[in-house]
Amino acid sequence: MASELDQGNEKSIESSQQKESNNNSNKSNNNNNSYMDSSNPYYIHPSNHPGHLLVPPKLNGTNYSSWSKSMVNALTTKNKVGFINGSIKTPSEVDQLAEYALWNRCNIMILSWLTHSVEPDLAKGVIHAKTACQVWEDFKDQFSRKNIPAIYQIQKSLVSLSQGTMSASTYFTKIKGLWDELETYRTLPTCNQMKAHDEQREEDRLMQFLMGLNDSYNTIRNNILMMSLLPNVRQAYSLVI
Repeated sequence: MASELDQGNEKSIESSQQKESNNNSNKSNNNNNSYMDSSNPYYIHPSNHPGHLLVPPKLNGTNYSSWSKSMVNALTTKNKVGFINGSIKTPSEVDQLAEYALWNRCNIMILSWLTHSVEPDLAKGVIHAKTACQVWEDFKDQFSRKNIPAIYQIQKSLVSLSQGTMSASTYFTKIKGLWDELETYRTLPTCNQMKAHDEQREEDRLMQFLMGLNDSYNTIRNNILMMSLLPNVRQAYSLVI
């Protein structure tokens, strides 16, 4: 009888130990799975691969402003922008080995994306870099200076642009593209100047748009200019079409 009781106790102890082991294993798995949650910056979607070209066209040195903005947007949608702006710090390779491995996997992936998003002569400087943040800062230091020749070309295109044989929608799309491109080179005003800046910009764009319309739009153009409260350029475009 004593022997049977001892055997029963041993089985009970083994069962308890097994349950505890399973619980610990589950906790460990849950901790690891938390890194793979899609909202975690260390998560890499299965469809992502190192050869992705995130944004066309590639950085060529003269298009940094628009390229960098497109890259930030692309990396933000992938929840990876923290790797280039420095908000995600490099974990310790000694004390945080597991997290470092996850960080480094993402870092290498972004380095590869950057390599494929720049022209070959610039890619050489990315290949040997250790962190995506370092590459991003290098490009910023090298190309973020105000590009006066590019601004000149955009302004020249705006001055010479008119509707001509284009439809009103094609003309509006083209002039808006130039405005948006020019805006990437502009420094944002301070908060207390923002309202006045936006109002002046909208008025300037409205005038540019109306001046470029064909003479067949004279009546609608005059009607818009006679309004006591001028519409913004998007509202004027809707009146034209």
